[in-house]
Amino acid sequence: MKAIENTIQLKMRKLVEHSCNFDIRPTKEFQQLHTSLLKFYFKAVDVNIDYQEKLISIWNSKPLTTNPLRLFNLNEAVADWVGYTDLQETLDGCIEEGPLQTNYYKKLLFKYAEYLPSQDDAMSA
Repeated sequence: MKAIENTIQLKMRKLVEHSCNFDIRPTKEFQQLHTSLLKFYFKAVDVNIDYQEKLISIWNSKPLTTNPLRLFNLNEAVADWVGYTDLQETLDGCIEEGPLQTNYYKKLLFKYAEYLPSQDDAMSA
């Protein structure tokens, strides 16, 4: 099982590397990938990335609750900002171990399989 998790993490890192290869702004699909990965990692309500300013805006719910049935209300959200110098390094830092994370990364790899470099096969993960 550990080998499968490592393979999935490696493929996610390759996808992130490929998605961060842009001059001014990534494609719409890769912007969605970046946002999805950051939302999952920070458990955020919303995430915006300013690629020119190298700034990530993150909105988290407030107050934090243990009630799993509570819906997020953007009006109660708290904004946080994260600056970065290397987007790929920042996104790589969001890739974690764990069964929940592995299942989420499988979903992302399946969704973005057509964007993976040709030598990688997301379906084998």
